[in-house]
Amino acid sequence: MRLTRLVIALTLMAPVLGSCNGQDPNAAIPVIVDSDGAFDDIKAIVYLLEQPEVEVIALTISGTGIAHCPEAAHNVSALLERIGAPQIPVACGRTTPLAGNNEAPPAWRDAADTLGGVDLPEPRPLSNLNAPDLLTDAIESADGDVTLVALGPLTNVAEAVQSDPAVLDGVEMMYLMGGAVDVGGNVLYGNPAAEFNIWADPTAAAMVFATEMPITLIPLDATNYLPVTPYLYQAAEAHRDYSAVSAFTADYLSVTPLLGGMYHWDELAAVAASDESVVTIEDRLLAIDGEGTTLDDLAGRPVRVATAANRGIFERHFYEAIFGAADPGIPVWEPDAVLTWDGTTCTYEGPDPLPDDFFIRIDNASDGLAAFLTGIYDAGATIADFNAAVAAGEPGTPSWWKERAVIVAPAGARDVWPARGGPEITALCYIDPTQVWEIAGPRLPE
Repeated sequence: MRLTRLVIALTLMAPVLGSCNGQDPNAAIPVIVDSDGAFDDIKAIVYLLEQPEVEVIALTISGTGIAHCPEAAHNVSALLERIGAPQIPVACGRTTPLAGNNEAPPAWRDAADTLGGVDLPEPRPLSNLNAPDLLTDAIESADGDVTLVALGPLTNVAEAVQSDPAVLDGVEMMYLMGGAVDVGGNVLYGNPAAEFNIWADPTAAAMVFATEMPITLIPLDATNYLPVTPYLYQAAEAHRDYSAVSAFTADYLSVTPLLGGMYHWDELAAVAASDESVVTIEDRLLAIDGEGTTLDDLAGRPVRVATAANRGIFERHFYEAIFGAADPGIPVWEPDAVLTWDGTTCTYEGPDPLPDDFFIRIDNASDGLAAFLTGIYDAGATIADFNAAVAAGEPGTPSWWKERAVIVAPAGARDVWPARGGPEITALCYIDPTQVWEIAGPRLPE
């Protein structure tokens, strides 16, 4: 069980981009981005490339996260070419974690490998160095200390530490999207207490946490405040002609399904690296266990933890950078259905049977996770079977349940999400991790 929340006052410095580190305060801050090429990584990268106070000096790609390497490295290199970015070296890391075999679902990886099929030019040549060596070289050759923005599993950073532990002395701060401290994780069918980036290579994460490098953690605690909603897609289409970056973003979103349960994970880490006022930060002592869980630990290392995020500040920064308009002027999307969980009762108001595609608002008034699931039972299965599978805590969806959509709503969520249904589809209200209710579509006997 996760330890009781512990907040300890520490005397950590709190450097942010533009802070005094012996450099010209008007000079662009050198930034290295370590990414796994996922949907949110791409948007975080283009955000940082559009920041005038930032100079991205290297892009290292982990092959242990969502996308494979070298596919993700070629995608990023081609993206730089399409938007006319400066000549930034891009390098690929290893394809397996330092230990274990935790891996994203193959369908996620395949989609990330092609960026959904968005139009890209021929990629620029990759660096002759591998990712850990490029990371080391970029830190050592930078004009002053660098800011490291880590958006995927920490495999590359850990390998750099293995080769030369002193290399991280040149990192002023690492902004790490990872972990789930006081909230549930997002590895729904693996370790429900873990966040994916840490879970994918917990050995690497523990190795990095064993260093003295300053870390500002952007965990699910903060990113849960920023769901990806239809607003982003509407804003992208309305402002696609603003710049090469906005045109790419609109094209990318047009081939990327708007799925429920996605958040601005890596984008928040990027925005926090440029303006920490977007998050609320507490000093904590943390450790990483062998299953990839982030734990409060009196014997852990000091970490600056983002515990909440300001949606208004985030959208102002992100939309201004990408679309040239801090307020894109997009109206609020009206839902077709509403799911409400008050901690005791799960209620649904909406069409039944379900439409093929619709929008649902989830109001989670509890202090725990709730989810809206749609899918099809195999013949012979019952809702009691589903509850038994949930109670058993086994990883993976039951083989007799063909999943169509999963929308995970954290505590306090009140947002509109896209959903997939159909007349033959059953909708479930899933309350972590104790019970499942049928709420729409074909019902089965108990």
